[in-house]
Amino acid sequence: MGTSSFAALAGMGLFAMLVTCVVGILVAALVLGVAFRLVVGYMPSYLRALGAVLLTAVAVVVVSIILRMILPGGLSGLLSLVTQFLVGAAVVNYLLLARNGSRIGYGKACVVQLLYLVIGILLALIIGFIFSMVFGAAMLGMH
Repeated sequence: MGTSSFAALAGMGLFAMLVTCVVGILVAALVLGVAFRLVVGYMPSYLRALGAVLLTAVAVVVVSIILRMILPGGLSGLLSLVTQFLVGAAVVNYLLLARNGSRIGYGKACVVQLLYLVIGILLALIIGFIFSMVFGAAMLGMH
């Protein structure tokens, strides 16, 4: 019983998506650690930053599902970035502690989360630009 080429391509695509998600989460934890360092003054442990990223992702998914049940149509989509910001700031305040072990406060956590989102968006734009240049050059080379 052989495997079709379509099934093999689908499997490779799923594997590529898995690798992309894992690398994205690892890079997001590093970016969160850097944003925390810029605002608070020291780098938190990488595992705590990774936990904050994962907990934020799970909490944002749950809140987004609840918002989609409550709000009509595309309004819940508009609130996704605001939801990620507010939930992410709460998670940063809860998980990433100051040097003396106390919480940094929700205000500083909001600044950390804002800087994290700005760095993340800039990184996404840079990576997207690089990919579009590479694939654009590859497409031009095919003709």
